[in-house]
Amino acid sequence: MTAMKKIPLEDVLKAVALSPNVVSRRPIFEKYDKNVQGNSYLERGQAACGVILPFNDFPELPNDKKSIGVTVGTGGNPNRAKIDAKLTAEMAICEAALQTSCVGGTWLGATDCLNFGNPEKEDQMGDFVAGVEGVKIACKELVIPIVSGNVSLYNENNGQAVPPSALVSVFSRVDDITKVKPVTWESGEAYIYQVGPSSTALGGSEFDRLYDLKSTVLPILDYAQVKADSQRLSELLEKDSTKAVLPLKAGGVWGTLIGAALESNAGFELELETETLVSDLFAETLGAIVISSEEIENLRYLGQTSALPKAVVKTDEQHHEIDLPEIAAEWQNQLRKVF
Repeated sequence: MTAMKKIPLEDVLKAVALSPNVVSRRPIFEKYDKNVQGNSYLERGQAACGVILPFNDFPELPNDKKSIGVTVGTGGNPNRAKIDAKLTAEMAICEAALQTSCVGGTWLGATDCLNFGNPEKEDQMGDFVAGVEGVKIACKELVIPIVSGNVSLYNENNGQAVPPSALVSVFSRVDDITKVKPVTWESGEAYIYQVGPSSTALGGSEFDRLYDLKSTVLPILDYAQVKADSQRLSELLEKDSTKAVLPLKAGGVWGTLIGAALESNAGFELELETETLVSDLFAETLGAIVISSEEIENLRYLGQTSALPKAVVKTDEQHHEIDLPEIAAEWQNQLRKVF
């Protein structure tokens, strides 16, 4: 971590924002049919999760049943998996579940895709057992039944196993689709809050990967906190003052807000403590960011949105600024080189 002091923070901010794991996913999901059967209420990219109306074409159902929405959240982080296969699987379920909570979803069931190495090798079989155990524990704690799944084994490259990754999806019911908030904002000077715990642990983060820090410390997982955060998100969605809800993703608070700002053609200004600046920006914890036109009690205040297309990070000692139009094209189109 000491070597990081030699790198200007502006350079780090740009590097994380333009990491392949942080940049826009539109080049991927825009290539698929987002309106299959015409039942999409919100497409991928408009809200924290896409929302479909699967009963919309059933004339025999009353209107309140036709308007029931279904949404899917996804979770998984191979960077974490290199450190702890069991905890990574647990966090994947929680991440997917909280994504659906960002649109008011009530958890229904989960499916998994378990990607592991050679089970004939003792250590890799151990990772597989740990990953399965992690999925089971998380689903029992959150009362989410596993309804399907698949396993991919023997995934190696030159004798090196892939990270022992449990990639999961959680399906949820959305009873009031009109309450779903977007992931973008229109007005400047709204308040930015974090739902969920902060952490000084940088293990498994995109920041850690980019700078090869090899941290093995992961954020603490607290199931009571996950449940409370899900409930708080549901309550916030009821308020007209809530303008946007963004699930935390790769790149932490910084990566999440950069993407939302670029999609909004707007900016933001964060006010953070010097001592925890790096982890506040880049630690990848479970939770969400809420944009509100009113102050919210008992949530962590991060800063404010801005009509100016700049991303500003302020502490009591320093001021760091990124001009968003300078990185917009690369952020929006980087994956078009691949997909």
